[in-house]
Amino acid sequence: MQLDTPMLLAAVGVPAVLLLIIFLFKRLAVVTPEGHETLSLRFGKLHHRTTDAGLVGATKRLVPYDRWITVSRQWDDRIYREIETNDHQGTIVKVDLRVTFRITSADKALFAVDDWESALQSTALHETAAQLAGKDRNLFLRSAPELVEHLTASIRKSMTTYGIEVGDVRIMNVEFRPEVTRQMFETVAAKLEVAKAEYEEKGRNDAALLLARTEQQVAELEARAKTESLKAVGRAYQQLRTRSDVFEAYEHLYRLSQLDPTRVVSFDGFDEGELSRAALVESDLERDDPMANGLRSPGKA
Repeated sequence: MQLDTPMLLAAVGVPAVLLLIIFLFKRLAVVTPEGHETLSLRFGKLHHRTTDAGLVGATKRLVPYDRWITVSRQWDDRIYREIETNDHQGTIVKVDLRVTFRITSADKALFAVDDWESALQSTALHETAAQLAGKDRNLFLRSAPELVEHLTASIRKSMTTYGIEVGDVRIMNVEFRPEVTRQMFETVAAKLEVAKAEYEEKGRNDAALLLARTEQQVAELEARAKTESLKAVGRAYQQLRTRSDVFEAYEHLYRLSQLDPTRVVSFDGFDEGELSRAALVESDLERDDPMANGLRSPGKA
């Protein structure tokens, strides 16, 4: 199969030309992305600035004495770790700081300072050490908002000169010396033990108070029940008196119920011929027992 030379050249040449055009466009054209700022330098001095997104010029980079710099104006943040300061007791405290910022003026950020990154870092370190020094330790432990209010205002004021807007400053981490950390943990543990003992004692007191109130209510209910029971019995007796036959039978049964069966002797009489023997036995006993005779003599007299 014979290849068509013009078609082969067209198939290879057209993509190569397109790639070359795209390459030249990217190399020569100046485009401002969204959220960025483009600076035009002529002979090393600021000539023009563009903040609107879009194409600035297709052949701007052909001019040898012009230089184009694109700077981002979007929000960004930097984290600075282990910044040393001290609390109100003079103990060294290390904090991790996160600074949220954006470039509002690219010409100030590039020309008002040699390196705005270094300026931001040095400002954050210096202001943190100065503003947080001598603060109460409890503020560090709970990352209190008032701890960074003056710090944020101070860093924001210092970086405005360099065309950088500081939006927020936050403390991410707080680190004390090992012995101080151990002491704080022991203090917290002791406070927890005291709180535990207080709650346990309060629980025991509440339980004892509740038990006493319950017993009081039970006693009141029992007394009321006994009173009502006596009233009911009285009413029953009253109704019982209206029927004399039933009341007499009840009294008879009540008297019988009062007898102790272990101390009651039942006598049904003597059998035939038993009376003489009983009398003889009794007379013999009286004759043999001097105490019985002594007791009987006054009676006979």
